[in-house]
Amino acid sequence: MVIVWIGLGIGVLLAIILIKKITKTSPRDSFRFGVYCKKCGYKTNGLKCPRCESASNRQSWK
Repeated sequence: MVIVWIGLGIGVLLAIILIKKITKTSPRDSFRFGVYCKKCGYKTNGLKCPRCESASNRQSWK
């Protein structure tokens, strides 16, 4: 029974946090992620840049 009360409390707490986030966020604000690398401009579709990642690996060996 105690586990049920703990789960209920956590669920209510999460619901309150999410409702606060929804009310603070502008309705015109959209979810965005970087399609291009910030360093070199290569199209990565939100993943790690293979060009900059290999460059940093080469520099770490020196």
